[in-house]
Amino acid sequence: MTQQSNAQYPVFVMCGRDARRRKLMEVIDPEGNYKSKALLPFLGKRLIDWQLEALHRSPFVEGLYLIGLTEADAAFTFPVHYVPIETVSEFADKLTAGVDYLASLGKSPNLVVISTSDTPGIRTEDINRFFNQLTGLPGYEFVLSLVPEELIEAEFPGSGRVVMRFRDHKLIPGELYALSPRAIRIGQDVITGISQRRRQINRTVRKINPSPVIRLLAKKPLMWWVILKYLAGWASLADAERVFSRAFDCQTKGVIIPDAGFGMDMDLPGDYERLQTYVQGMHEK
Repeated sequence: MTQQSNAQYPVFVMCGRDARRRKLMEVIDPEGNYKSKALLPFLGKRLIDWQLEALHRSPFVEGLYLIGLTEADAAFTFPVHYVPIETVSEFADKLTAGVDYLASLGKSPNLVVISTSDTPGIRTEDINRFFNQLTGLPGYEFVLSLVPEELIEAEFPGSGRVVMRFRDHKLIPGELYALSPRAIRIGQDVITGISQRRRQINRTVRKINPSPVIRLLAKKPLMWWVILKYLAGWASLADAERVFSRAFDCQTKGVIIPDAGFGMDMDLPGDYERLQTYVQGMHEK
């Protein structure tokens, strides 16, 4: 893909863990040898290596800011920053720590990009696709990547990913999203709430029904209209973007990335095996 802009963005790589170990770690690492899922061995590397190497190759990445690990936990052959915060800190606190760390370096970006460390099937070309779309959205403060459900199901049948079923699209949240520092600071309650509900959904099994997040969003009266349309099957993606922007004072956009590897992370033991097969096949092509 041709680069369309010289813009660069800091990328927060979330590589900590919950205070309570998830089922994946209990099964894959029953003896508790690994501090974080990011450090699990995966096809001859650490799990995090696959993702960081793909991000490092992108010309849009200003720097990689690891949140949840220290240099003693994981060193790399290319430059990374280690944001000082406890591994088991709350997600919203980790984002705030990242913004504070940037400020301490004299950096004040309009947007930061958030990545996890457990999506080894992500490719640099699709990372660049997301960034190319991001550079064309000046003034937006929340940009979410989305992957069509049919692509996920074709590669990972029965994956059980949480699906957003709009009238015009059936979509799964993708790997990267962008937030402005302002949105991070004013949205602490929402970020914490969504993070907690996502942990509840993914604790042992995935549920296709995203109702815990819907109940959280329903606390904003401006969201009621679009939630009712969504539940009735009438809401479009544009409806959700428009109403979310008004309700949370945060200009919002969803961008579609047509690649299954961009939307499949590792939450359950079965995901580890699925992604091993997928990544092996991808690199044998």
